[in-house]
Formats: sequence, C-alpha cells, structure tokens
Amino acid sequence: MAPRRRTVLAAVSTATASAVAGCAGFLTDETSDDGDDPAAATDVATALVEDLADGRFERASERFRSDQRSRYGDPGRLERLWLALTTTSGSFEEILETEVTEGQQLRAVEVTAAFDGGDHDCTVVIDGETRVRNYGLSDEYERPSYVDPDAITTQSVSLSVPDCSLPGTVTTPAAGDGVPGVVLVHDDGPMTADTPRGGTKTFADLAEGLAMEGVATLRYDKRVPACEVAPEAYTLDRVTADDAAVAIERLRNVDGVDPDRIVVAGHGLGGRAAPRIADRDGSLAGVVGLAPPARPYPEFTFSQLEYKVSVGSHEWADLTATYETWGDEIDRVRSGEYEPAERLLGKPGAFWDSIGDYDHLGVAAATDLPVLLCQGERDFQVSVADDLEQWDDSFAGATTVETYADCNHLFMPGEGEPVAVAYAVRNNVAEAVVNDIATWVREL
Repeated sequence: MAPRRRTVLAAVSTATASAVAGCAGFLTDETSDDGDDPAAATDVATALVEDLADGRFERASERFRSDQRSRYGDPGRLERLWLALTTTSGSFEEILETEVTEGQQLRAVEVTAAFDGGDHDCTVVIDGETRVRNYGLSDEYERPSYVDPDAITTQSVSLSVPDCSLPGTVTTPAAGDGVPGVVLVHDDGPMTADTPRGGTKTFADLAEGLAMEGVATLRYDKRVPACEVAPEAYTLDRVTADDAAVAIERLRNVDGVDPDRIVVAGHGLGGRAAPRIADRDGSLAGVVGLAPPARPYPEFTFSQLEYKVSVGSHEWADLTATYETWGDEIDRVRSGEYEPAERLLGKPGAFWDSIGDYDHLGVAAATDLPVLLCQGERDFQVSVADDLEQWDDSFAGATTVETYADCNHLFMPGEGEPVAVAYAVRNNVAEAVVNDIATWVREL
C-alpha cells in the first residue's frame, strides 16, 4: 500500500477548534532537543492510537506533555476524535503503516489505521523526550466514486461584490446544452467554495455529482474569510444573501446553462436565507433547502453546543467552558442587550439583529416556487421534528421532502452518535442525495 500524502487539519468549528488544529506549527516552535531515535517516536504514537482504540482515554492523556495535556490531551477531546472515526467507518482493525517526518526539534508520526469502512490518517507530534505534543486527524479528501472527472468541466470565476471579489467555480456537464443550474449557498461560519473540512468537501461533492447528472452549479468562497467584514457590518445579507444574488446572475450568463432554470440551494444558514434570496431575485425556478434551521437562531446555535457537551462519557473542559460562557450570553442575545460589534455566541451583535429581523417562515409562506427540502436524520444540528416540519408547513408552493436515515449535517453517511469532529474524517455526500436533487431540478 503506497503512503498517502497527508495534511493536518484546521479547526472544525468555533466550539471544537482545538479538536484537530495545532499540529502544523509544532515542527518549528519547540526548543528542546529532539533526540536521535525515530523508532521511539513511532512506538509512542502507536501506543497512543492503541489506547484510543481500546477506550483508554485517560491513559492516552497521560502520554501528553504536561503543558499540552489540558489543551490537546483532554480525555474528552481524545474520545470525540476517536468517535469521529468509528461513527464514520466502524470498528478499528489495525495500524497499517507509520511514517515519521523530522522537524528541527520535533517529530510528526503519520499513522494510517484500518477500520471496517476504510482507512484513515492521523498525526501524532512527539517531542525530544518522547512525550506527545499533539494528536489530530489528518485525512485528505478523495473524490466520490460516483464522479468521473472526464465527464465534467470546471471553470474558475470571480464574483465582483462590494469591497472585494469572491473566487468561485462553475461545474458543468462535459456534454449537453441548456442545462439547469444550481447556486450553492454556504452554511454558517467562514467557508471556501469547496467547504473543505479536512477529509470532506460538501460542495465539491454536490457540484461534481450534479454535473454527472446533467446539472450545472456555481459555488464560491463565502465573504468571510475571502473579504474583511467589520463586526458591525456582519449581517445575514452581507455575509450570505447579497453574494448569493451576484452568484445567481453570474450562473445565468454561463454558456450552456438555461437562464430560466436557475435554482438556489442553501445549506444550513444558506437554506434559512434561501427564501429571502428567492424573494429578492424574483425569477428563480425553485429553492432547495439542505438542512435549513427553522428554530429561533440563538436557541438553535446554543442547542448545538449543548449536544456537543453531552457526547461521550468524558467531559471536554474546553467545550464545558464555552458552554458556561454561552449560557450567560444567550440571555443577552434573547433580550437584545448588546452592541452591534460585540461578539456573543460566536457572532457579532449585528448578526443577531439581522437574523432576528428576518421572518424566514413568513417569507417562506409567500414563496410559491417549487421547493425541495433535504434532511439527514443523524444531523445533531438540524432535525426533522424541530426544523424540517416547520419548513414543510410554511412554503406556499409545492414542497418535496427527502430524508436520509444515516446522513449527518453534511449529508454524509455514518452510524451511531454523531460528533462534529466527524466532519473532518474522509467521507463523501451520499449518492442518493445527489440523485434526488438532480432529479428534482431536471423536472422543473
């Protein structure tokens, strides 16, 4: 088996930022002697992974340097990282290979482990005293099996929006003319066109999968992080709806795309904004909501953190601290006692003002376009009972609902109790989701 190239992940989300981040800089910032025995570093990394596989999270934590244990070696963090692997790919089988990267003062041991459903990679950073400095997931993305790259065409584009430009990608079938088009609108948080999260790229899977089924797409970098946005200007329109309008017009002018069959497909927050985007445009052919939250947004945001804290059998101190802070902040958000630039529940006050002023279900009630609602039943962020049913009852037009028993918020399959860190584990959007969207769009 040839070794894969590996990359170390960045953060998954605000509340789980330390879960997978941090390995990349460790090969240059340590000052102690790195020792002269790579085999010793491999032995420690292997022992750590075996502890995790056996559920010995406290023992795994003890392998960390004392000054890194609370941040990277927290048993709750380690447990959730391991749950991310097993809920995605089943039971651990064996360690397949290790590879040591020498740094100036540290060693990074890349470990490839086999699970029932596939192989996954992690990085263990070891110091000169053979203590663990960090452990993180390091899967690389792989294109889904249902995509033939020779059957699709991609084109880089730039969207001119106020104050900056947004890189984007148009993906079309290699053959065909007059095809329908879909603009993909991001979820919450800073995201790029492919929405990369280590081993997953939700929008890349959707775009290329839809092109295989005769549907064009445009995906683009979200205004954050592509552009600077002052906290007091961070509103639903500025970071989501305004740029989607520009993307829709750009896709209408792509050769081979039918300008009269353009659909907006919003994921998460993008789905919540989709009725507003459609209302402002006035000429869309339909709306797709991909796990759009319907509950009041502060409650929805806080409930996600409540779930993250509850997962597993070990407390994760960083999450617990955030939970306690947010518990105080949510009351201020509910009462409106904040300044536009003040950050609460991970967002500036201006955002909370804007999303509170937006009657998403009311706008949906005036939207008589065809609507497709898709929801994964393993999604701990958005649910059938709390969100999907509200949307289904609200839209004025014909509504089609599709649910997926084994899919999470990214519409990727797994089993068992979902965890946010699983978004970093190599996986792909379920083919059934792509097929359902494509079939619905083609019939418009």
